[in-house]
Amino acid sequence: MIAKQTLAKQIRHAAKRYGTPYALARDSGVNSAVVGRFLKGERDVTLTTAAKLCEALGLELRPKRRLARKG
Repeated sequence: MIAKQTLAKQIRHAAKRYGTPYALARDSGVNSAVVGRFLKGERDVTLTTAAKLCEALGLELRPKRRLARKG
């Protein structure tokens, strides 16, 4: 079984390997205070901010494929 991870956990995990929160803020264009609080788990971010962080981290943010409905 594959453990499910939230988007926030995936971003935080990738950010640990990226470098400093300041570098991530600089490279993503997100305010450094927002990045710092998010990485500490003190606040959530909007989807727009998550997309900026993902782009800087080299992650792909895309929707899950939907299964066709029966009937």
